[in-house]
Amino acid sequence: MHIKQLISFVTVARNKNMAQTALALNYSHSTIFGHLEALEKEYNTKLYYRTSHGIELTPKGEILLEYAKKFVELYDESCTALSEIKQTILRVGASESGDVCFMHEILREYLQTAPTVELEYVKMTSDISVSKLIAGTCDVAVICEFDFHPDDLYARYLGTLPLAFVTAPAYLRTLHEQKNSALPTLLGTMKMPVAVRMLQSVGLEFGDCFSALSNIGDLETIRQLLYFNRGVALLPKMYVERDLREGTLVQLPKMKQEPWLDAFIVTPSRHRIGPHTKGLIDLAFQRYNPDFLQSGNILEQRRGM
Repeated sequence: MHIKQLISFVTVARNKNMAQTALALNYSHSTIFGHLEALEKEYNTKLYYRTSHGIELTPKGEILLEYAKKFVELYDESCTALSEIKQTILRVGASESGDVCFMHEILREYLQTAPTVELEYVKMTSDISVSKLIAGTCDVAVICEFDFHPDDLYARYLGTLPLAFVTAPAYLRTLHEQKNSALPTLLGTMKMPVAVRMLQSVGLEFGDCFSALSNIGDLETIRQLLYFNRGVALLPKMYVERDLREGTLVQLPKMKQEPWLDAFIVTPSRHRIGPHTKGLIDLAFQRYNPDFLQSGNILEQRRGM
């Protein structure tokens, strides 16, 4: 049994998908399958099975998962205790909103202060970011999510992104003229369960406001669709500030409630942070949350505190 096999197992248990795990860990699909097969041979038991929803653990697999997390954590601690952290490259990730609303400014300032640092930056979904952090193939990520509760990671509150329901002026006029017609489509970067919870957080029911959800995953694409009168979008207010000021987009007058996303700086652990990673984290907090108590974890510093 090898630590890489346990990391693969923990990541598959989280993602419920081998292909996504392979992407997160920079392995081939066959390598992930081989790691799980080796563990099943090691323990002489079935650890998982496939369903229409992806990979699910067997009862024995659930038991191993708890031990595997402890093994990985102990391995992480041992690396910290036995070696001085040296960092030759800084690997950074961000979710879509984290990329647009935070990382552009952070990276521009960081590269001015540390122009010789070798940096890899990738925009990816929150699920992939979390998987790469757990696997150790990403050093730090800015993740913006609603009700974000990562397991086995260290997340520090960076700030809150108010969201607004916006559309093109012409489309708003169409909605007013067709009061009894079909409800509009909501454009966003979230899946339906998240969209439903976000609307409920401000007292709205999805079915009362929208006919469908289009999960686009790219803020600029959503904005372009709005310009062509393709629906209503739920976007970070700071992202559409200029549009609202210039009148190219308008906020829905009957939907002034503002859902939000919480933004977090996430690292694999609290202690294994290299000097380049620390430099970028310090810069992020100096710019966006200078009063933050940096010893706080996700549950200690929340929205509004």
